[in-house]
Amino acid sequence: MTLKEQAYKIIDAIPEEKMAKVLTILKNLKEIIDEELDEFDIQLIEEAKQIIASEKEFIPFEEVLREAGINEKEL
Repeated sequence: MTLKEQAYKIIDAIPEEKMAKVLTILKNLKEIIDEELDEFDIQLIEEAKQIIASEKEFIPFEEVLREAGINEKEL
């Protein structure tokens, strides 16, 4: 399953009455994604890579889904 398909499944699991918020978030996210990376962004990316590589504590995607009330088996 592609990343885009996974995103669609998550969106499909969100109730219709919450979709206005989701659309606002997606529009803002698109603006952020379309921006060029600056030094701060690059620094954050490097820190995240180091945390993942060092196996320090981070929240797994599956846990985020559970906290959001989304069943990961539906993805």
